[in-house]
Amino acid sequence: ASATKTATEYPLFSVSTQKFIVLSICTFGFYELYWCYQNWVRLQSKSTKDMSPFWRTFFAPLWNFRLFGIIRDMAASKNVAVSWSAGVLGTLYLVLSLLWRLPDPWWWISFASLLALVPVQQTAQRINRLYVAEGERLENDTYSKTNIVTIVLGSLFLILAVVGTFIPE
Repeated sequence: ASATKTATEYPLFSVSTQKFIVLSICTFGFYELYWCYQNWVRLQSKSTKDMSPFWRTFFAPLWNFRLFGIIRDMAASKNVAVSWSAGVLGTLYLVLSLLWRLPDPWWWISFASLLALVPVQQTAQRINRLYVAEGERLENDTYSKTNIVTIVLGSLFLILAVVGTFIPE
């Protein structure tokens, strides 16, 4: 078996894009918040600044502007190509996150907030790959038992939400 570093040894939270998308959808966006929290924890551990990962995650639609900017700056310092703007993706995430308040069926648009996070998540993965030695594996792409239970239960709730939204009373 190839050796792997512990997840906390990487500068950013490592998760494959496919797993990120699946868990984000099946948790109605709560995995997105988990991703933000894990990144803030890693950034806090390497910073001398006093920051609270919990509160930065709680107010993620506002703090993601800063998180995206930090990840973009890290990428630039490591010569990792970035083709997105932190301001544009931050604004997109903020606007789409607020759309859950819309009436049926329009609140479903808020699921698109995931689209603003995927390029940032992929950039974080490219940064983390710089810290992978020969023979090591980076991707957090396997599903734990907890992930599988979350996907099954989340899928059932997702189906119920679709039925409840689009089937007339």
